Amino acid sequence: MIVAGRSGGEGVRIVLEVEEAMLLSELADQVDSVLLLGEADDPALGRLLPNAYPDDAPASQEFGRYTRESLVDGKRQAAQRVRDATAVTDGDEGVVQIELDQSEAWGWLTFLTDLRLILAERVGIVEEDDDEADETRDDYLRAAYEWAGFVQGSMLEVLDPTDS
Repeated sequence: MIVAGRSGGEGVRIVLEVEEAMLLSELADQVDSVLLLGEADDPALGRLLPNAYPDDAPASQEFGRYTRESLVDGKRQAAQRVRDATAVTDGDEGVVQIELDQSEAWGWLTFLTDLRLILAERVGIVEEDDDEADETRDDYLRAAYEWAGFVQGSMLEVLDPTDS
């Protein structure tokens, strides 16, 4: 995977191996499934749509009534855009190149955040440096969590470079 700035400096160019593109598409499906089919008591869904008023049930319900549908729609649309961009065709020979303008790139970052929140919950990561996460959980999910973080970090470096 390569993440670089687009010519003209506005946005991001991502070059993925076909397998990486297929993985991102599959993970986008998983995010969509959690949003669409997740049970109310699913902790991963709770991370995506946290309770705005944990100590005030009526206010929390009211807030959710006005915001939940649009939040879920926005997150599902972000997952769909990733799925669309990573669609592999018969003509793709080893790599998939994706050009994202600033707005599209920030949408991808939103998706990657949602993905990492779900994976963190499934793996048992409470904080970024959580050394006490359940090591017996699926190594595939942990690897996907770390890889998504690498993609996210690489995109952020291109979109918002800092002089160190």
